[in-house]
Amino acid sequence: MTDSTPGTDEVTRSRKSLYTALAVLVLMGALAGVFVAVGGIDMVADLIAGETDSGDIIAPVPPAEPGESAAGEPGESTEPDGSAEPTETAEPGETAGGSTTGGTSGTSGTPGTSATTPVAKPPTGDQQARMYAEQAASQEQIGKLVRGEITSFNLGAVTRSGSTASVRVTANYAAGGSMSGTMVLRDYNGVWYFSSITRDGNSGSTPSAPGDSGVISAIISAQAANQEIPAGIVSGGYKTLTVNGASSGSGTASVRISLSGGTSPRTAGTITCVSKDIGGVKYWFITSFTKN
Repeated sequence: MTDSTPGTDEVTRSRKSLYTALAVLVLMGALAGVFVAVGGIDMVADLIAGETDSGDIIAPVPPAEPGESAAGEPGESTEPDGSAEPTETAEPGETAGGSTTGGTSGTSGTPGTSATTPVAKPPTGDQQARMYAEQAASQEQIGKLVRGEITSFNLGAVTRSGSTASVRVTANYAAGGSMSGTMVLRDYNGVWYFSSITRDGNSGSTPSAPGDSGVISAIISAQAANQEIPAGIVSGGYKTLTVNGASSGSGTASVRISLSGGTSPRTAGTITCVSKDIGGVKYWFITSFTKN
């Protein structure tokens, strides 16, 4: 039997201890790798923070493109059902929802404001009475116009004196012949109103009854709203007024006309008249020259 020496046993034990330590180190390194691979560090952190994994799988969110929000396309908001509603965009001078901001009503040329046409100041009481009386004194020619007895007017020289424009006219009759006279228009507060049309040598007669408020109101409102033809006549833009037909009822009449021959383009229009019984006689009043 061979006895081992003390030195040999010590070397053997040292080698065994070294092998054992190396094996432990290798095993611990492998376990550490597995621990890191399965997210053990995050799990430990969650446990320390008191949170638990819900088990849901959350997909990574890609980075948003320039000009695009994370929720969807530019200018869209995502609804719960997945549909996209357009975001309302405010126009200049408006807030979202259509409300207007800034500005004062009645001022033009400013974004977010509405433009209004100034209303002309109406003629005074005396001026209104004069228009009514002068039209009443023009019944000879206005009556023939309504009854279709005049086929045309030749419009001559225009004389301006203050607020009055006097236009030389020649009325041509359906039965033949013609008659010269004067048409008068008056400017009250920037608005031209037809006042009278009489033949030479006949200034007409004025009824003694006061002016009818309804007729005067119709004359003022309708003529103020239709200025193209009166202004064209005063400026010499028309030389011929042709009557294309007339129709009348119990209280109103319409005379279809066309104007041409001057510096203004050829124009079609309507002369509108209303009637008023004065002392048992029907009088006709021109309320407007309307451009069609």
